[in-house]
Amino acid sequence: EKTYGMVAYPAAAVDQGDKNFVFTQAVASNTWVIQHNLNKFPSVTSVNVNNIEMFGEVVFADVNNLTINFTSASSGKAYIN
Repeated sequence: EKTYGMVAYPAAAVDQGDKNFVFTQAVASNTWVIQHNLNKFPSVTSVNVNNIEMFGEVVFADVNNLTINFTSASSGKAYIN
């Protein structure tokens, strides 16, 4: 008779680094509604189509959704991390 031992090791955690998301608002709007799915309350930087930073009111609905409210309709990108 033979006895065999078996050991199972959990997979090593994969470092995914800092999560981020880039949102594009193609049509000018006062309100950008963004679903980022980062499972956190991220920092937000918004820029217009000329890559000039714009400042709007960021409202967090939950850890995966936010809205940016601007005083005038704008298009551009939001960098979320």
